[in-house]
Amino acid sequence: MNGTSSFCGWDGGSYFLALTVDKSEVAQHLQLHHGVKPGGDKDRTSCRWEGCGKKMKESISRHIVVVHLDNKTECGGCGKTFARLDLYQLVSLRRTAI
Repeated sequence: MNGTSSFCGWDGGSYFLALTVDKSEVAQHLQLHHGVKPGGDKDRTSCRWEGCGKKMKESISRHIVVVHLDNKTECGGCGKTFARLDLYQLVSLRRTAI
């Protein structure tokens, strides 16, 4: 957890609970407060975050963290912004291996 928090916008923002940008905390929040079944955040679904509605078959909690809680990583070398830390690490490793 990096100390950043944001309010939940699922179903129009009816829950005023602070969310961190930790994917597992977001998944737990969705399970406890919005009825998303455990492991169900990877089922084909639509994002119910206020103003979104994106249809997807991916981790809804990762989508929320990256898109709605704006947790992105910027490369200090090239300035490119990565939505996923694992992709940033892969590109960084490739750059240092050259």
